[in-house]
Amino acid sequence: MKEVFQAPKVRVVDIGIAGNPFQSRGPIEVVLHLAVKNPNSYALTVAGVAYSATVGTRKVADGERTEEMRIEPSEETVVTVPVRLQTDVFAAALREVLEARSVSYEFNGSVTVVAPVVGGIRIPFSRTGTIDPMDILRRKGIGFN
Repeated sequence: MKEVFQAPKVRVVDIGIAGNPFQSRGPIEVVLHLAVKNPNSYALTVAGVAYSATVGTRKVADGERTEEMRIEPSEETVVTVPVRLQTDVFAAALREVLEARSVSYEFNGSVTVVAPVVGGIRIPFSRTGTIDPMDILRRKGIGFN
């Protein structure tokens, strides 16, 4: 008897900044953590993750990562996606952040999952929020008097 396919759920768990973005001379490294929950009784394969990132009014990254990962039946697995932010655009967005003291961000994209019989399907994800540069510095252990 053919099992019914249930679409996995994808949510953004965390967005972490690697290093200190205020001291970096090269591209800014960000790590996107996505939780992929497989509600099926059989394993699925994450075949790729497409993403775009906007800070303030500027698109600072877009791309696709095609590293396969197995998601076991009835489990949730965290998929990490390294993202390189375009340095010049990020610098302009950072100026917006510093001037506004806080600015919005948005990560959008989709996870491509391959399932038996069904094939590849794209599952969208999105995360929005605000960036406070002083909070980023405090979390990196940098303080101001």
